[in-house]
Amino acid sequence: MILEPDEKLKKKMAKNGSVLQYMYSVAGAGKGLITMGAMFIGIGAMLAAALLGTLGTEKAALVVVVAAVPGILLIILGIFLQQKREKGWVAGYMKKTSLNEQELHQVDQEFRQPGTILFSLDKGKDTNNLKRMGFITSNYVKFPGVKPCIFRLEDVVACLYTKKMLCADGGYERALIAYAVDGVWAFLYTSPPEKASLEIVKLLKEHNPRIITDHHFAYEDREYDTVQQVEEVIALHKRIYGKK
Repeated sequence: MILEPDEKLKKKMAKNGSVLQYMYSVAGAGKGLITMGAMFIGIGAMLAAALLGTLGTEKAALVVVVAAVPGILLIILGIFLQQKREKGWVAGYMKKTSLNEQELHQVDQEFRQPGTILFSLDKGKDTNNLKRMGFITSNYVKFPGVKPCIFRLEDVVACLYTKKMLCADGGYERALIAYAVDGVWAFLYTSPPEKASLEIVKLLKEHNPRIITDHHFAYEDREYDTVQQVEEVIALHKRIYGKK
């Protein structure tokens, strides 16, 4: 799915001043603990309801309390960890990307400007799906998913969808792949929907015509495999276009 967000949607996704912080909050151990705590409380309530006729009101209430106390503690711990994660979003992105703090804030600024495009591999538009979306601004691209994968648009060497990514077992896997000129960070999404993947590849190509979108290509009488020969392809890209 590809869409141009209106001002209302942009404000929703950057309600705390940062769309990157909003998207960073989609994952984290805190969310798991909150869910687990809610499950403890729910299980206790169901057990109490089921045993009410057998145990009586007081003992059934005790079952709820026994289950609720660890559940509440897990929820409190989960909220603490989640808030800590969200406050540390800058450090989190800097650890997982090649962008510095100034550039991360620039990404947030560009997101609010006209021309921003959102894209995803599914059609959901609820809060959880919005946090998993990718987007492209005038100078940056964030790929969809939980991991904070952001590249400078000019640094993207390749973005392609392939049905023949060679796996460790010798078989093949469908994949949406992208990597940048620094060769350190990459985006890989296995078994993606084909139509959505091809739309994303086309979108990036429109914003940066230098991006390689073919699994195999030839240049100066030499054949390249964009998936298996990453270092060679990056070296070729640097030779042709240079790197600022």
